[in-house]
Amino acid sequence: MQYYFPSCKFTQMKPETSEKIKNFMATAGVRVVGCCRPGHKALSGWNDTAITVCETCSIIIGENRPAAKVISLYEFIDSLAEFPLPDYKGERITLQDCYRAKEKAAEKAAIRSLLRKMNIKIVELPGTEEEINFDGSFLLGAMRPDNFTLAPRRFAEIKKDMTPKTPEETDAWLKEYCRRFTTERVACYCNSCIAGLQQGLPEGKAAVHVAELLFP
Repeated sequence: MQYYFPSCKFTQMKPETSEKIKNFMATAGVRVVGCCRPGHKALSGWNDTAITVCETCSIIIGENRPAAKVISLYEFIDSLAEFPLPDYKGERITLQDCYRAKEKAAEKAAIRSLLRKMNIKIVELPGTEEEINFDGSFLLGAMRPDNFTLAPRRFAEIKKDMTPKTPEETDAWLKEYCRRFTTERVACYCNSCIAGLQQGLPEGKAAVHVAELLFP
């Protein structure tokens, strides 16, 4: 059985896109579940696949339901032969990867595959440590206590890389970080990343979620 977890935060940030994805999943025969925190209990065995649009959701589901397969929305869509992809006519868009997806080669490959299929010219960052570890303000603030309860192993690893800052320091850091982007739009696929880009990008540049590009 395939289950789609729409992410509470993504749905709050991008309600129209989230609704489009949920409607698509329903027509594709995928069961749409609610919040991953109680919702992961719907998965029961080796034949279950969880499809996620959120890095935190994938961590929580993966640690609590190790028998199930967890894939990203992008891997799922990239595997479909007849998904109606829009055409962006060669637009140059910078792609910002997420710290929590560093080890997710299949997810990152699927995202790049879809961007190319949508006729987007991907502008890659040089790959400095700062760029590889970008996660919006996720690593710069406090961790949600229930994250440790639901996925203690992975979130304990993440906590080692956290460097808490004040809101003012975070704002200054994000604005300085975003000075490196040269394209009008910067794409990402993480809730924290897009919030951080929106906060840090200067006037004239915009952040866009890869899911928004897929479901315009």
